[in-house]
Amino acid sequence: MKNFLNLIFTAALIVWGCLSCQKISIEGEPSGWADRVKITLNSPSQLATKAIGDGKKAKEVYYTAFVDGSSVPSLCSKTTLDADGHAVLDLNLVRNVTYTFVFWAQSPVEAGETPAYDLSTFYTDSKVKINYEGYSNDDSRDAFCAVKTISVKGKENETIYLRRPFAQINFGSSDYLMLKQLGLHDGMTSVAEVHGLADVLTVLDGSVGYSAGKPVNTSFAAAPIPSGEDEYIMVAESAYGYVGMNYVLASEVGEMVSVKGIFYNGTTSWETEQLPNVPVRRNYKTNIIGDLFSEQGAIQIIVVPDFNEPDEVVGI
Repeated sequence: MKNFLNLIFTAALIVWGCLSCQKISIEGEPSGWADRVKITLNSPSQLATKAIGDGKKAKEVYYTAFVDGSSVPSLCSKTTLDADGHAVLDLNLVRNVTYTFVFWAQSPVEAGETPAYDLSTFYTDSKVKINYEGYSNDDSRDAFCAVKTISVKGKENETIYLRRPFAQINFGSSDYLMLKQLGLHDGMTSVAEVHGLADVLTVLDGSVGYSAGKPVNTSFAAAPIPSGEDEYIMVAESAYGYVGMNYVLASEVGEMVSVKGIFYNGTTSWETEQLPNVPVRRNYKTNIIGDLFSEQGAIQIIVVPDFNEPDEVVGI
Protein backbone atom coordinates (compact mmCIF):
# COMPACT_ATOMS: atom_id res chain seq x y z
CA MET A 1 0.00 0.00 0.00
CA LYS A 2 1.21 3.46 -0.82
CA ASN A 3 -0.70 6.75 -0.93
CA PHE A 4 -4.00 5.46 0.20
CA LEU A 5 -4.98 2.64 2.56
CA ASN A 6 -6.65 -0.74 2.17
CA LEU A 7 -9.57 -1.42 4.49
CA ILE A 8 -12.05 -4.26 3.97
CA PHE A 9 -15.45 -4.35 5.63
CA THR A 10 -17.47 -7.58 5.64
CA ALA A 11 -20.79 -7.68 7.45
CA ALA A 12 -21.71 -10.27 10.08
CA LEU A 13 -21.46 -8.89 13.63
CA ILE A 14 -22.28 -5.49 15.19
CA VAL A 15 -19.45 -3.94 17.22
CA TRP A 16 -20.97 -2.36 20.33
CA GLY A 17 -19.52 0.61 22.21
CA CYS A 18 -18.54 4.23 21.66
CA LEU A 19 -20.38 5.87 24.53
CA SER A 20 -19.48 9.24 23.07
CA CYS A 21 -21.96 8.72 20.22
CA GLN A 22 -25.57 9.83 20.32
CA LYS A 23 -28.07 6.99 20.67
CA ILE A 24 -30.62 6.46 17.95
CA SER A 25 -33.34 3.88 17.59
CA ILE A 26 -31.88 1.43 15.07
CA GLU A 27 -29.90 -0.55 17.67
CA GLY A 28 -30.97 -4.08 18.47
CA GLU A 29 -33.24 -4.72 15.50
CA PRO A 30 -34.11 -8.42 14.90
CA SER A 31 -31.45 -10.19 12.85
CA GLY A 32 -33.97 -10.87 10.10
CA TRP A 33 -34.08 -7.15 9.40
CA ALA A 34 -30.33 -6.91 8.83
CA ASP A 35 -28.31 -7.42 5.65
CA ARG A 36 -24.77 -8.45 4.93
CA VAL A 37 -22.80 -5.55 3.45
CA LYS A 38 -19.23 -5.64 2.16
CA ILE A 39 -17.36 -2.33 1.93
CA THR A 40 -13.85 -2.36 0.47
CA LEU A 41 -11.47 0.59 0.87
CA ASN A 42 -8.25 0.21 -1.06
CA SER A 43 -5.44 2.07 -2.79
CA PRO A 44 -5.36 2.68 -6.56
CA SER A 45 -2.72 0.99 -8.67
CA GLN A 46 -0.79 4.12 -9.71
CA LEU A 47 1.40 4.65 -6.66
CA ALA A 48 4.20 6.99 -5.71
CA THR A 49 7.56 5.44 -4.87
CA LYS A 50 8.96 8.03 -2.49
CA ALA A 51 8.99 7.43 1.23
CA ILE A 52 7.45 10.81 2.06
CA GLY A 53 3.74 10.62 1.36
CA ASP A 54 3.56 6.85 0.91
CA GLY A 55 0.81 6.67 3.56
CA LYS A 56 2.40 3.80 5.46
CA LYS A 57 2.49 5.59 8.79
CA ALA A 58 -1.31 6.03 8.97
CA LYS A 59 -2.18 2.75 10.74
CA GLU A 60 -5.13 3.72 12.95
CA VAL A 61 -8.55 4.05 11.33
CA TYR A 62 -11.38 5.73 13.24
CA TYR A 63 -14.85 5.18 11.84
CA THR A 64 -18.50 5.80 12.55
CA ALA A 65 -21.80 6.06 10.69
CA PHE A 66 -24.61 8.61 10.73
CA VAL A 67 -28.33 8.01 10.18
CA ASP A 68 -30.56 11.06 9.74
CA GLY A 69 -27.72 13.24 11.06
CA SER A 70 -27.16 11.27 14.28
CA SER A 71 -24.18 9.01 14.94
CA VAL A 72 -24.81 5.31 15.50
CA PRO A 73 -23.32 4.05 18.79
CA SER A 74 -22.69 0.53 17.52
CA LEU A 75 -20.70 1.76 14.53
CA CYS A 76 -18.22 4.20 16.07
CA SER A 77 -14.88 2.70 16.94
CA LYS A 78 -11.36 2.29 15.55
CA THR A 79 -9.22 -0.46 14.16
CA THR A 80 -5.55 -1.00 13.30
CA LEU A 81 -4.30 -1.79 9.82
CA ASP A 82 -1.97 -4.74 9.35
CA ALA A 83 1.40 -4.56 7.58
CA ASP A 84 -0.31 -4.80 4.20
CA GLY A 85 -2.72 -1.98 5.01
CA HIS A 86 -5.76 -4.17 5.63
CA ALA A 87 -8.33 -4.48 8.40
CA VAL A 88 -11.55 -6.48 8.61
CA LEU A 89 -14.66 -5.39 10.50
CA ASP A 90 -17.75 -7.61 10.84
CA LEU A 91 -20.95 -5.56 10.66
CA ASN A 92 -24.69 -6.01 10.18
CA LEU A 93 -26.61 -3.09 8.72
CA VAL A 94 -30.37 -2.72 9.10
CA ARG A 95 -32.34 -3.17 5.90
CA ASN A 96 -34.08 -0.10 4.42
CA VAL A 97 -31.88 2.26 6.46
CA THR A 98 -29.47 4.73 4.84
CA TYR A 99 -26.10 5.01 6.57
CA THR A 100 -23.40 7.59 5.90
CA PHE A 101 -20.02 6.20 6.95
CA VAL A 102 -17.05 8.45 7.76
CA PHE A 103 -13.45 7.31 8.14
CA TRP A 104 -10.29 8.96 9.45
CA ALA A 105 -6.87 7.25 9.26
CA GLN A 106 -3.76 8.62 10.99
CA SER A 107 -0.47 7.61 12.58
CA PRO A 108 -0.67 6.24 16.12
CA VAL A 109 0.15 8.83 18.79
CA GLU A 110 3.16 7.77 20.81
CA ALA A 111 3.22 8.16 24.59
CA GLY A 112 4.20 11.69 25.58
CA GLU A 113 3.54 13.11 22.12
CA THR A 114 1.12 15.96 21.49
CA PRO A 115 -1.51 14.70 19.02
CA ALA A 116 -1.51 16.41 15.63
CA TYR A 117 -5.27 15.89 15.38
CA ASP A 118 -8.00 16.41 17.97
CA LEU A 119 -10.68 13.75 17.45
CA SER A 120 -12.76 14.56 20.53
CA THR A 121 -15.86 15.32 18.43
CA PHE A 122 -15.18 13.00 15.51
CA TYR A 123 -17.68 10.34 16.58
CA THR A 124 -20.48 12.80 17.27
CA ASP A 125 -19.89 15.48 14.63
CA SER A 126 -17.24 13.97 12.30
CA LYS A 127 -14.98 16.96 13.09
CA VAL A 128 -11.17 16.87 13.21
CA LYS A 129 -9.22 19.84 14.61
CA ILE A 130 -5.70 20.31 13.29
CA ASN A 131 -2.87 21.11 15.70
CA TYR A 132 -0.22 22.89 13.66
CA GLU A 133 2.26 23.13 16.55
CA GLY A 134 4.46 20.35 15.23
CA TYR A 135 7.70 19.80 13.36
CA SER A 136 8.48 20.48 9.72
CA ASN A 137 9.23 17.52 7.44
CA ASP A 138 7.12 15.21 9.62
CA ASP A 139 5.44 12.54 7.49
CA SER A 140 3.68 11.10 10.54
CA ARG A 141 1.25 14.02 10.12
CA ASP A 142 -0.05 12.39 6.93
CA ALA A 143 -3.70 11.31 7.27
CA PHE A 144 -6.64 10.18 5.16
CA CYS A 145 -10.43 10.32 5.21
CA ALA A 146 -13.49 9.14 3.30
CA VAL A 147 -17.28 9.38 3.29
CA LYS A 148 -19.71 6.85 1.84
CA THR A 149 -23.53 6.74 1.94
CA ILE A 150 -25.10 3.27 1.75
CA SER A 151 -28.81 2.54 1.43
CA VAL A 152 -29.21 -1.05 2.60
CA LYS A 153 -31.48 -3.01 0.27
CA GLY A 154 -29.79 -6.37 0.49
CA LYS A 155 -26.28 -7.73 0.20
CA GLU A 156 -24.02 -4.89 -0.92
CA ASN A 157 -20.51 -4.59 -2.35
CA GLU A 158 -18.91 -1.14 -2.22
CA THR A 159 -15.47 0.21 -3.13
CA ILE A 160 -14.20 3.43 -1.56
CA TYR A 161 -10.89 5.29 -1.82
CA LEU A 162 -9.47 7.14 1.18
CA ARG A 163 -7.93 10.51 0.26
CA ARG A 164 -5.84 13.13 1.99
CA PRO A 165 -7.68 16.20 3.29
CA PHE A 166 -4.38 18.09 3.02
CA ALA A 167 -2.27 19.99 0.59
CA GLN A 168 1.44 19.19 0.72
CA ILE A 169 3.71 22.26 0.61
CA ASN A 170 7.22 21.44 -0.62
CA PHE A 171 10.41 23.46 -0.99
CA GLY A 172 12.79 22.36 -3.76
CA SER A 173 16.24 23.86 -4.26
CA SER A 174 17.69 24.22 -7.77
CA ASP A 175 21.01 25.29 -6.20
CA TYR A 176 21.19 22.31 -3.85
CA LEU A 177 24.39 21.00 -5.48
CA MET A 178 26.17 24.14 -4.29
CA LEU A 179 25.24 23.24 -0.72
CA LYS A 180 26.46 19.68 -1.17
CA GLN A 181 29.79 20.82 -2.58
CA LEU A 182 30.31 22.93 0.56
CA GLY A 183 28.95 20.21 2.87
CA LEU A 184 26.20 22.56 4.05
CA HIS A 185 23.38 20.09 3.42
CA ASP A 186 24.59 17.84 6.24
CA GLY A 187 22.78 18.70 9.45
CA MET A 188 20.49 21.21 7.73
CA THR A 189 17.07 21.88 9.26
CA SER A 190 14.13 23.81 7.85
CA VAL A 191 11.09 25.74 9.06
CA ALA A 192 7.90 26.66 7.22
CA GLU A 193 5.82 29.67 8.22
CA VAL A 194 2.30 29.52 6.80
CA HIS A 195 -0.38 32.18 7.28
CA GLY A 196 -4.10 31.95 6.53
CA LEU A 197 -4.83 28.29 7.29
CA ALA A 198 -8.07 26.48 8.08
CA ASP A 199 -7.78 24.21 11.14
CA VAL A 200 -11.12 22.33 11.34
CA LEU A 201 -12.32 19.63 8.95
CA THR A 202 -15.89 18.28 8.97
CA VAL A 203 -15.35 14.92 7.32
CA LEU A 204 -19.08 14.32 6.77
CA ASP A 205 -19.46 17.16 4.27
CA GLY A 206 -15.80 17.89 3.46
CA SER A 207 -15.96 21.51 4.63
CA VAL A 208 -13.10 23.32 6.35
CA GLY A 209 -13.30 26.12 8.91
CA TYR A 210 -11.64 27.96 11.77
CA SER A 211 -11.80 26.94 15.43
CA ALA A 212 -11.29 30.54 16.59
CA GLY A 213 -13.41 32.10 13.86
CA LYS A 214 -10.46 33.29 11.79
CA PRO A 215 -7.57 31.81 9.77
CA VAL A 216 -4.59 30.36 11.64
CA ASN A 217 -0.95 31.45 11.30
CA THR A 218 1.64 28.84 12.19
CA SER A 219 5.36 28.15 12.15
CA PHE A 220 6.30 24.49 11.94
CA ALA A 221 9.31 23.87 14.19
CA ALA A 222 12.78 23.26 12.77
CA ALA A 223 13.51 19.66 11.81
CA PRO A 224 16.05 17.87 9.56
CA ILE A 225 15.41 18.18 5.84
CA PRO A 226 14.39 15.03 3.90
CA SER A 227 17.22 12.63 3.17
CA GLY A 228 17.93 9.16 1.76
CA GLU A 229 15.35 8.26 -0.88
CA ASP A 230 13.77 11.68 -0.35
CA GLU A 231 16.88 13.80 -0.87
CA TYR A 232 15.48 15.01 -4.19
CA ILE A 233 11.99 15.89 -5.36
CA MET A 234 10.90 15.65 -8.99
CA VAL A 235 8.93 18.61 -10.35
CA ALA A 236 8.07 18.86 -14.07
CA GLU A 237 10.62 16.09 -14.77
CA SER A 238 13.45 18.01 -13.07
CA ALA A 239 15.16 17.10 -9.78
CA TYR A 240 15.43 19.61 -6.93
CA GLY A 241 16.99 19.26 -3.50
CA TYR A 242 14.11 18.43 -1.15
CA VAL A 243 14.55 20.89 1.70
CA GLY A 244 11.07 21.29 3.18
CA MET A 245 7.69 19.50 3.41
CA ASN A 246 4.52 20.18 5.40
CA TYR A 247 0.85 19.16 5.33
CA VAL A 248 -1.84 21.84 5.65
CA LEU A 249 -5.62 21.50 5.61
CA ALA A 250 -7.24 22.60 2.35
CA SER A 251 -10.62 22.42 0.66
CA GLU A 252 -11.58 20.73 -2.61
CA VAL A 253 -11.64 24.05 -4.47
CA GLY A 254 -8.47 25.38 -2.85
CA GLU A 255 -7.34 28.51 -1.00
CA MET A 256 -4.55 31.07 -1.05
CA VAL A 257 -2.08 31.17 1.85
CA SER A 258 1.16 32.99 2.60
CA VAL A 259 4.33 30.88 2.93
CA LYS A 260 7.93 31.48 4.01
CA GLY A 261 10.79 28.98 4.18
CA ILE A 262 13.71 29.28 6.60
CA PHE A 263 16.74 26.97 6.47
CA TYR A 264 19.47 26.50 9.08
CA ASN A 265 22.88 24.93 9.30
CA GLY A 266 24.47 25.74 12.64
CA THR A 267 24.69 29.51 12.90
CA THR A 268 24.15 29.99 9.16
CA SER A 269 20.62 30.58 7.89
CA TRP A 270 18.80 31.34 4.65
CA GLU A 271 15.19 32.36 4.12
CA THR A 272 12.77 33.14 1.36
CA GLU A 273 10.54 36.17 1.31
CA GLN A 274 7.04 35.77 2.71
CA LEU A 275 5.39 34.52 -0.48
CA PRO A 276 1.80 35.79 -0.76
CA ASN A 277 -1.08 34.12 -2.59
CA VAL A 278 0.37 30.63 -2.64
CA PRO A 279 -2.36 28.22 -3.83
CA VAL A 280 -3.10 25.10 -1.80
CA ARG A 281 -5.69 22.47 -2.71
CA ARG A 282 -6.81 19.20 -1.12
CA ASN A 283 -4.74 16.20 -2.22
CA TYR A 284 -2.47 18.36 -4.39
CA LYS A 285 1.20 19.28 -4.01
CA THR A 286 2.29 22.91 -3.98
CA ASN A 287 5.96 22.93 -5.02
CA ILE A 288 7.98 26.06 -4.29
CA ILE A 289 11.17 25.72 -6.32
CA GLY A 290 14.13 27.88 -7.31
CA ASP A 291 17.46 29.20 -6.11
CA LEU A 292 16.73 29.18 -2.39
CA PHE A 293 20.35 29.57 -1.24
CA SER A 294 21.96 31.78 -3.86
CA GLU A 295 21.21 35.18 -5.31
CA GLN A 296 20.53 34.34 -8.95
CA GLY A 297 17.23 33.10 -10.32
CA ALA A 298 13.53 33.32 -9.45
CA ILE A 299 11.26 31.25 -7.29
CA GLN A 300 8.39 29.41 -8.99
CA ILE A 301 5.25 27.90 -7.49
CA ILE A 302 3.86 24.82 -9.25
CA VAL A 303 0.71 22.99 -8.12
CA VAL A 304 0.27 19.37 -9.22
CA PRO A 305 -2.15 16.57 -8.27
CA ASP A 306 -0.76 14.70 -5.28
CA PHE A 307 0.28 11.17 -6.27
CA ASN A 308 -2.52 10.27 -8.66
CA GLU A 309 -3.88 11.84 -11.82
CA PRO A 310 -6.75 11.93 -12.62
CA ASP A 311 -8.82 11.53 -9.46
CA GLU A 312 -10.01 8.00 -8.85
CA VAL A 313 -13.58 7.10 -9.83
CA VAL A 314 -15.55 4.93 -7.41
CA GLY A 315 -17.56 2.19 -9.08
CA ILE A 316 -20.47 0.45 -7.38
